[in-house]
Amino acid sequence: MESDKRAQILNQAKKKFERFGFSKTTVDEIAKDASISKRTLYQEFENKEKILEELLMFEALSVRKAILNQISKITEPAEKLQTYIRLANKYLEQNPFIVNILNDESGFFSPFLKEKPHIVETGIEEIFTSILKEGMEKGVFRKMDEKVVGHCLFVLFKGFTYGRQNAHNPSGPNQTNEFINFIMSGVIAR
Repeated sequence: MESDKRAQILNQAKKKFERFGFSKTTVDEIAKDASISKRTLYQEFENKEKILEELLMFEALSVRKAILNQISKITEPAEKLQTYIRLANKYLEQNPFIVNILNDESGFFSPFLKEKPHIVETGIEEIFTSILKEGMEKGVFRKMDEKVVGHCLFVLFKGFTYGRQNAHNPSGPNQTNEFINFIMSGVIAR
C-alpha cells in the first residue's frame, strides 16, 4: 500500500473519530470511507488503536512542522513566542478530537496510547524552551533557566488551551491577548 493510501486511512479515521468518537467508530467504517477493504486496512494497521496512535503522531508532527515553518521566518524572539502561542492555540481550537486525546482525564486513551501524548507535550515544551533560549541569547528575554521557565510556560499554555475544565469553550481574542501579555511580562528583559 502506498503512503498516500495510508494517509487516506488516517484522514478518514480522523473524520470518523471527530464526528462519532473513537468508541463508536469501527474499522469497517474507516475502510469503507477510505475505499479499501478491511483486510487491506489490517495489513497496514494492527487495530483501531494503532490507527489512533499513528493519527495522533501524524497530526502532532504535521502541525509542529507547519508552525515551526511559520515562526522560523520571524527573527524577533518576542514576536516568535507570541506567534507560536497564537498558532498552537488556533490549531487546538480547530481540532477538538486531538484536544480530547491530550486532555484524557478519564484515562480512556492511556492503555493504548501509552507515552504518545507525553511525547507530543514534550515537543510543545521544547519549542517554548528553544524560543526562550534564543531570546536570552539576543538579550530580549531576561536571564532565566530556560528549561524551568519553558516547562512553566507549557503548563500555563496547557491550562489555557486543552487542559481547561471546559475545553469546548474556546478562548476569544481578548483572552488570548491577556494570556500572551501575562507571559511576555514574565520573560521580557527590563
